[in-house]
Amino acid sequence: MARLLLIYQCIVTLEKDSMNQSKKVKHSLSTKLATGAITSIAALALSVVSLQVVAVGSEDTINQKPLSAEFKKLDINSDNQLTQDEVLKDKDVGESFALADINKDDILTADEYANFKSSVQQKRVAAYLDDATVTAKVKAELIKDAGLDGINISVETHKGQVILSGFVNTGEQLLRAVHIASGVSGVQAVKNALVIRG
Repeated sequence: MARLLLIYQCIVTLEKDSMNQSKKVKHSLSTKLATGAITSIAALALSVVSLQVVAVGSEDTINQKPLSAEFKKLDINSDNQLTQDEVLKDKDVGESFALADINKDDILTADEYANFKSSVQQKRVAAYLDDATVTAKVKAELIKDAGLDGINISVETHKGQVILSGFVNTGEQLLRAVHIASGVSGVQAVKNALVIRG
């Protein structure tokens, strides 16, 4: 009986030790996992910042290479500068030579050309995005209107001017569509090409 009691105590002690070891292992694992997760998050954050720095640094290089090639193509006499006659073939710069010529010396350096050309391209992209935004807003407002339910109206925007086309069932729907489009911010004018079915 004493032996059984001794064996029982040994088993209980081993179980307690085992549970303590298990808790220590779990704590150790969770600490390692937490540390690993924090390290991973920090590494990810650092890599995102690094990518942003690389992206900012490389954006100029990416934009300048094609512009450099355009500059060289326009530089007929290969003197690394452009005269007003040389840039006539470039519709963006040719029409605005005086604006591009920052130092007003009647020639454009590669930097003046690239800076002006980039600015024109950025404005063009911004205008396109503005038009796309206006189109989306007008479509959303037309879809929301209960009086135009089931009507398929096409919306196009160019420089703030909205063109509505398609078919409507009544003159009231036509006027309603034009009124809705006119009320959207960013719309400068509405051209109606809607046709009444009948």
